[in-house]
Amino acid sequence: MSPEARLALLLLEELELRNGRARLRYLKVYRMMSYWLGAGYARAILNRLVSSGYIAINGDRVELLRRFKTSKSPSQVYREARDVVINAYLSMQRPPSN
Repeated sequence: MSPEARLALLLLEELELRNGRARLRYLKVYRMMSYWLGAGYARAILNRLVSSGYIAINGDRVELLRRFKTSKSPSQVYREARDVVINAYLSMQRPPSN
C-alpha cells in the first residue's frame, strides 16, 4: 500500500476514534503530514478523501461521512502514522540512484 493510502486510512481511523468530527488543527495525523511532508501533500490527501465521499470539510472542521469500526487505539494510530511519515520523508530526501 502506498504511503498516501496508508496515511489516508490512518486519518480516517483517527477521525473515527474522535467520534467522526474534529477540527483539522487537532488531528495529529494531519499535523504530522503537514509538518514533515508539506501542506500541499497533506491537502492533496484531504482533497482525495473529500472527492471520494469519505469526509466533508466545513471551514476548519472535518466530518467523517462513512463510519466504520477500528480496532486500534489512538496511540497505535499515531505510532503507525509517525512511521509512515518518517519513511515517506526519508524517501523524498534520498537522491535519485543512477
